[in-house]
Amino acid sequence: MTAALSASAAPRQAHRATAGLIITGLATLVHLSFLLSVALHFQIVSLWPPKIIPEVTVRALNENLAPVKAAPSSTGAELHSLYETRRVRGIHLWDRLFWDSTRYEVAFDFFGLYKGALNLLRGESIYEVARYDQPYTIFTDPIVPYYAPYIYPPLVSYFLVPMALVLSPWSAFLAWLVLQELLLVWCIRISRLLFDSHLQRSVVTAMWLCFTPFYLLLYIGQTSFVIATCILLLAHWHLSERKLAADWAWIVSVAIKLLTLIAAPILVRSKRYWAIILAGAIVIVASLPYFVARPDDLLFFVYLVKSRTVAPNGGDFSHSEVFWLLLGPNAGQLASRLFMWAAILASVALTFIPRRISFLDGLSLWICTYFLAYIRVWEHHYVMILPVLVLLWYSTKSRVVLVVYLLLALPTPLLFFDGSWSYAQKLIYHLCKLVPVAVLYGYIAKTILARRFAARAAAS
Repeated sequence: MTAALSASAAPRQAHRATAGLIITGLATLVHLSFLLSVALHFQIVSLWPPKIIPEVTVRALNENLAPVKAAPSSTGAELHSLYETRRVRGIHLWDRLFWDSTRYEVAFDFFGLYKGALNLLRGESIYEVARYDQPYTIFTDPIVPYYAPYIYPPLVSYFLVPMALVLSPWSAFLAWLVLQELLLVWCIRISRLLFDSHLQRSVVTAMWLCFTPFYLLLYIGQTSFVIATCILLLAHWHLSERKLAADWAWIVSVAIKLLTLIAAPILVRSKRYWAIILAGAIVIVASLPYFVARPDDLLFFVYLVKSRTVAPNGGDFSHSEVFWLLLGPNAGQLASRLFMWAAILASVALTFIPRRISFLDGLSLWICTYFLAYIRVWEHHYVMILPVLVLLWYSTKSRVVLVVYLLLALPTPLLFFDGSWSYAQKLIYHLCKLVPVAVLYGYIAKTILARRFAARAAAS
């Protein structure tokens, strides 16, 4: 009997191994197409010594990036805005599927980071051109190709100073792309260690390789995937009882992007008070010298943090866009704030009322709360929910998690909406990411409550 069962299991294992190889192979091809799409924005000048040049370099543009028609007296070759530059040069492969990549040039956000570090070296304000209270900002710089605002704490510019010292803007961007790919490989390796079967390892590999918001992150050169890596390390090291290392992963994430402060409640619940205190101290102490030297910049940074106004933007997938569409600007802002605080209070209750809560459930809850409750959520931010999806699938093996992953991994319906959008199209577009996040939030809440009731039943 045992021999017969072993003989019947062997073909199944072989089929699963073959399916795993096919899944990994297809996912690798998808990811390579991401890299090819970015590469098409550059031209090879020489293979050796290696030299490439960007497809487009823009020296001056309007901050609002609105489409601008050429003046009757101007020549056809004159570039009037970044939007027209995009239309002249064309859109490559994956670009056409995302709002930001159809409107902004490649490396757009990265050059905001790079210019922040460069201005720090020059002794200039790192926020010098991020004046959102002005309707137009004309940007010219002899080194940085085009404008993007620096909106981070000063600490982030410190991190990029070595890169600005050694590398030109485009070389620095390519180095940044290599770093993102190395972090991706590290995340895949860590995730594969969580699973036993070859098929599950292949599926989790594909989850990382095929997540389309990662393409947009590569395209604009954002920091969100560094945060995603920190979130994965925080959870993985906590599960491995390496809690000190886990704390440092969270501290690094806070130093880069303050938004991961939203995970502080689960650290409080886990009695990791020192990590919260140290993270706050590092950000304050590292920023203090800069803001003491430039008090006007401190006032402006506070303005940046507080001035999260609700306004229509095609790259924003937050609840604020939906309330704007449903209720208009004034009532929409009020409803948005009420919804935000309701979600936060619900998460506080789910975190602190149960006698016990797993760290993984609590972390997933609060990262999901960010996407559900924050007033601005850009499409590239969704790479930060990817480690949560991977970890929840590891802990639950639920098909709900995989369905939510699929909905978030797919591009938005932007490609199908051409010309003037109808009200229904706008609503569908802005709900396409929010609805899956709401489903995931509900699933996490249900899991936390189910485990609470199970623990109570076991105790009685």
